[in-house]
Amino acid sequence: MSHVAATATVGDGGEAPGVRPDHTAHPTHHRPDIQALRALAVTLVVTYHFWPGRVPGGFIGVDVFFVISGFLITSALLRRPPEGLRDLGAFWARRVLRLIPAAALTITVTLAVVWLLRPTAEWAPAARHGLTSMFYVENWRLVSDATDYLRAHATPSPFQHFWSLSIEEQFYVVWPVLVGLGALVDRRLRRNGLAVVGLLAAVTVLSLAASLSLSWSSPAEAYFATPARMWQLGTGGLLAWLVLRRRDRAPATTRGIVALAGLLAVLGSALLITGDTVYPGWAALLPTLGAALLIHADDPDGPLSLRRITHSRPVQLVGDCSYAIYLWHWPLVVLAPAVLGVRRGLALSLALIALTLVVSWLSTRFVENALRPRPGTTYVGRRALVVLTVCSVVVVGLAWAMLRSSESAVQASESRVQDALPTSLEPTCTGAGALDPALDCEEPDELVTTPEFSRGDLPLSVIVGQCISWPPFDELVTCSVGDTTKPERRIALFGNSHAGHWEPAMNAIAAEHHWQVDTYVIGVCQPTTDNAAAPSVDPLQIEACDELVDGAIDRAIADHDLVVMSTLDRDGTSPEVYEATLRRLTDAGVPVLVIRDTPAPLDPDYDTVTCVSEHLDDTAACDGTRQDYLGPDPLTEAADALDSDLITTVDLADHVCRDDVCPAVVGGVIVYADYNHLSATYSATLAPYLEPAVLEAMRSGDAAP
Repeated sequence: MSHVAATATVGDGGEAPGVRPDHTAHPTHHRPDIQALRALAVTLVVTYHFWPGRVPGGFIGVDVFFVISGFLITSALLRRPPEGLRDLGAFWARRVLRLIPAAALTITVTLAVVWLLRPTAEWAPAARHGLTSMFYVENWRLVSDATDYLRAHATPSPFQHFWSLSIEEQFYVVWPVLVGLGALVDRRLRRNGLAVVGLLAAVTVLSLAASLSLSWSSPAEAYFATPARMWQLGTGGLLAWLVLRRRDRAPATTRGIVALAGLLAVLGSALLITGDTVYPGWAALLPTLGAALLIHADDPDGPLSLRRITHSRPVQLVGDCSYAIYLWHWPLVVLAPAVLGVRRGLALSLALIALTLVVSWLSTRFVENALRPRPGTTYVGRRALVVLTVCSVVVVGLAWAMLRSSESAVQASESRVQDALPTSLEPTCTGAGALDPALDCEEPDELVTTPEFSRGDLPLSVIVGQCISWPPFDELVTCSVGDTTKPERRIALFGNSHAGHWEPAMNAIAAEHHWQVDTYVIGVCQPTTDNAAAPSVDPLQIEACDELVDGAIDRAIADHDLVVMSTLDRDGTSPEVYEATLRRLTDAGVPVLVIRDTPAPLDPDYDTVTCVSEHLDDTAACDGTRQDYLGPDPLTEAADALDSDLITTVDLADHVCRDDVCPAVVGGVIVYADYNHLSATYSATLAPYLEPAVLEAMRSGDAAP
């Protein structure tokens, strides 16, 4: 998983944290050591984003911030537990004034840059991420994106860092309610705070258990989901309870040792944990507990003191501006190289860091601090409502305008596609026909499918939630296309998503011949009942994959006149693994057409649509080579090895690539919708070239005794 960390709410110690809007709220004393800890955390995160190889675990800075926020917020809540809606409203209002203005400014500026300086294809995704960031549910969008393999490798959003802020805002909604309920029980039962700590401890332990479980079974959810991260904020909260009940502090030397141990734990985590570490998992305990130790040491003086460093003005300044530093640095990391059209090297990285510091200081000075309520300020609710309304209207209005502009561009492209696509199986110069020497086509002056259209130009058979079976596998998902009223023949389209992207071509062929095509597309599986032998299949999905494939084969044998198969090449599966599947079909007398997998970049870090959007004047810059785009296809090798009269194979690479070049755009159509799937439009234009193989395979079944 790609770890993109974000800062927690920083600077909470500098305001009156009491939840009641009166002058009796007990302020938290300023903690230079916590400001220094913020500076360390944001430095780790920023360094990781600019030079991930230098600090491979720098993303653990977010864990440190979670502990800090849990400690400070819980300290304030325990001193003045909320006693009703008025207190809760005052608490939430202060959070709005503390966090929303700077966040809304960052979102607004970032959206404006994308709209003015980036291709149209990026407008809609940026607008959606901007909205989910504004309303602090970005973490759940990232969970959805990470579990949707069509979006899991998409270009990082400039708002991706809002995931941790989203978790914290959700924490701020729930945590004061829990503290208030616990305090109410304590008052009724005279339990002296035991109900509060018991409730907070229970939530923390349950969250830790969920995190440990999900880290192996669903790593994206474990990393981004609030229930799996609450324990880190809860750790800070439990530490606050312990500190408030502490009678005497340990000697300075002892606390100095504790602080050094905590610092070593945090720094060791940043150096030893990597992107390959199961995370959060058990590994997250190290930075979390390290941060707790540093806070618990309470800025010790003495021979082991770190004050000479932690109290220095530069460290304190970074700590003061750490919230703004994180807000601004990630959009600069993502957008600046793309806008400038250069690769980010050392010089640009240093310049961007300097720009981040300047913009962050200005944002902190003139936005964050200017709108933050002063200690003892009363009636913050109305002010917070005005700020929230204005910020929301600005962000929503800008995002809506971007979405409308993107939608208009997509609709214009849809009209061009409808006009350009043939109504029969006669090849034309649109799409694949442009590579047909018999047509002698010239490349059109403008794109038929634009990048913004191609971003969603995917067959339903590869879209999760539509016509593809996808974890968690509840049942075999099927869809029917072609002539579904009174079909003369029925065809099963069977395999993983690389069979699914042939659905538009098969739909056109089936409609022409009055056939029906039923899709049996099973994502993250291979078309075999021995998925344990397929290296690309997640071990946790093997049993479910085998069961679904077995059911699909049974239905194909029982109900269909032909099975069309294809699967991802270069997955390392041995051809022998597929031979059993093919024999099972042919032994039942069912003919099989195996389509050799099409050429594709198959590089998760490369996206054809994004490349084309950045090279509209020269789309050849996005071309690849047949050598790079094609690899061993074990399913085709298995079909050839069996040498059965009921098995037909077809290779359409020559209708995707020209000689050794595999263009990104053919006949005005963008060939790929992402880094490995054919676009639905291009797939449809391949129908005339796939049809002869389908007819041959169908005849082989008719000729069988």
